[in-house]
Amino acid sequence: MSEGSSSGTASSKPSSPSRRRTGDRLFDALLPVVATLAALAVGGVLLLLLGVNPFEAYGAMLKGAFGTVSGITQTLAKATPLLLVALGICIAFRAGVINIGGEGQIILGAIAAAALALAFPSMPGLLLIVAALAASLLAGGIWGGIAGVLKARFGVNEILSTVMLNAIALQVMNYLLRGPMLDPEQVAAGTNIPQSATLPLQVWLPRLVPRTLLHSGLLLAIVLAVLVYIFLWRTT
Repeated sequence: MSEGSSSGTASSKPSSPSRRRTGDRLFDALLPVVATLAALAVGGVLLLLLGVNPFEAYGAMLKGAFGTVSGITQTLAKATPLLLVALGICIAFRAGVINIGGEGQIILGAIAAAALALAFPSMPGLLLIVAALAASLLAGGIWGGIAGVLKARFGVNEILSTVMLNAIALQVMNYLLRGPMLDPEQVAAGTNIPQSATLPLQVWLPRLVPRTLLHSGLLLAIVLAVLVYIFLWRTT
């Protein structure tokens, strides 16, 4: 009886904290790998249904993104704003807020930064860059704060409100690029292509690789990613 009780007690002992931490780290490491493989598998099935060889399609994607220096630099340049948006969303998720409004927030931030740069083209370069960054942070924060107000005051689900705010932000951008912020040269030429005037050269970030789109914003994004990691997982 005592042996049965002791064995039952021993078998019911919870696992040690170190073992649980190891399991959690392993799960965190495997989760993005499994998610990526699952996405590739689903995409492969859809490609097969369309009559496309998924291996050839994925091979072409990899070659286009990483097969040349130009492809690599373009991939990194386009990934930079996505990384910055992901960092903001990551902080929100850790705070228990499901923010799906990254697209709308970056659109409003870009509008604010571009408007300020175009309004003060003679401002010194470093000061203009800092001011544009501050304007973009403020505009994106205010746009995201709308969902927070709706949640706190009216109980509106933040998933729905942020998704809807994405669509509204896109329409705001379309209106501005066809109206107040339309490039005067496009109006003069009669083409009316929806784009703003070229930003002043002093607000352009230095290029990391000459004659490519890769700029120093990538370095800023990497530094911020490290700081966010330390803030979220290495502080109490």
